[in-house]
Amino acid sequence: MTVAGSGVAKAKDVVWFPASPLEGWASMDRYWRELSVLAGQHSSDELHFHCAYPHSPPEVSARSVSKRKRFLEKFFFYPWRARFQSGQLAHILDHSYAHLLPCIPSKMRKVVTVFDLVPLEDPGNLKPSQVARFRRVVSHLRSADHLISISEETKRKLGTLLGIPADRVTVAVPGMDFDLFQKPVFKDQRIMKKLAQLPPVIFSVGSAAPRKNLASLPAIFREMRGMFDLKQCCFVRAGEYVSDALKRDIVEVTGEQGFVELGPIFGDDLIAAFQSARVLIFPSTLEGLTFVIPEAMAAGCPVVTNTSTANPEAGGDAALYYQEGDAVMAARQLSSLVMDDAVHVECRVRGIERARQMTWAHHFETVMRVYREQLKLV
Repeated sequence: MTVAGSGVAKAKDVVWFPASPLEGWASMDRYWRELSVLAGQHSSDELHFHCAYPHSPPEVSARSVSKRKRFLEKFFFYPWRARFQSGQLAHILDHSYAHLLPCIPSKMRKVVTVFDLVPLEDPGNLKPSQVARFRRVVSHLRSADHLISISEETKRKLGTLLGIPADRVTVAVPGMDFDLFQKPVFKDQRIMKKLAQLPPVIFSVGSAAPRKNLASLPAIFREMRGMFDLKQCCFVRAGEYVSDALKRDIVEVTGEQGFVELGPIFGDDLIAAFQSARVLIFPSTLEGLTFVIPEAMAAGCPVVTNTSTANPEAGGDAALYYQEGDAVMAARQLSSLVMDDAVHVECRVRGIERARQMTWAHHFETVMRVYREQLKLV
């Protein structure tokens, strides 16, 4: 892809390095696509943009490609391809491809977007060998000329975990598809119908990894039970199913009818769940920057979350907060949104406005500023 104006001779070439198509069409691929759209809307006499990889949809599903082939593609063929790129600036769009940095021609300025360093703090289900490989890959970030972090939290972790000075990192919060979560969902949609039959819904979505801190919920619900009759609300989970032990702990407080698991949901189902829920509870204690919070807000669902890591950056002044471990305050915040219509309306309005501000255009402006600074165009 090329974006050019009349000053072609003076334009600098920016080469994007997205994830390999064999990784599948994940969030990192969406990042490249959003930058591509915005670059196409902003002609420039200063910069040309093109992609280091012929990024067209793979002929076969990424899931059907063997692990060995994906490994060779990522760690052998893509680095080999990187050696033959030409231009003035290389932008690696996914920190898990930082191993490309030593392969990119030395004359090019090098920028990397970093989403999070979570595996260095919480390996989750990763094997020790996978964590070691991730550590080796992100260690190359030290050799980049500049980094773009999606949050202040990730910027801090780049300093504490990798020793990268703050002046080599610029924060640029990614955008979100606000209109997607605002679109009306018909009342006969399956999730909308299911949740309409329940009392006001306290909603939770995502993985059940330990860092998501779902184990803190039974204590919060016990405190809520002392504030009002829990039969007046229902806890609904979407995403990875909780363990049998945690389910028993939750049901012991909420009762069998007070806990519903939907399993993994996506697209209109997820939008319907957000729009139907009275409040989202997000108790995670380790995030680079979650989009669950602004997506819920965009759909008109107020949010209660703790002040851990990047949660306040995601929620801004629109979420209601509690200190992790303070089950009483968490219960009060949830109870106020379930029982008090005035508080609910206020948080709903603030949340929608907060989500509206998280635009890809704003992110792209910051990225362009980094390009210009690195190429000494300012």
